[in-house]
Amino acid sequence: MYADARDFFSAARKASQDADTISRQLAALEHRATGMGGGGFEPRVRSTPAHDRMGSAIASLVDREQKLRSELESDYALIDKACNLLYGTDNEHGLRSLIGWPADALFHHYLALLTWDETARVLGYSASHVRNQANAALDYLDANGELFTTLGIGLAT
Repeated sequence: MYADARDFFSAARKASQDADTISRQLAALEHRATGMGGGGFEPRVRSTPAHDRMGSAIASLVDREQKLRSELESDYALIDKACNLLYGTDNEHGLRSLIGWPADALFHHYLALLTWDETARVLGYSASHVRNQANAALDYLDANGELFTTLGIGLAT
């Protein structure tokens, strides 16, 4: 499915970006939906033959919301898989238990959507050092394999 760890984490970064966008879209849909029923009690004169315009508008919003929620679920599944690789299913294993802070660099850059410079500031190292260590971490993931990394089982020395 993915060529290597870089490809996987690039897909996870895109999923994280998409999840952020979709969350904002869902909030906008919710805001829009709360304002749909507004109106007074005075009778209205219809100028179009559509008798159920409100019903079709609501159905359209519900369909859009369901589609967005499905996309969000897919995004979160990929993000969860990336977190499991980095920290294990119990937050005590995974890549972090094997190589330390470079796993955090992958998290901050790919999942928290920080730039490499921002990631370096968070971790307290130079951007070039953080990027070199992140690349080494991706190489380690490729060599070690997904299952062993998630379980916190490293390469034999």
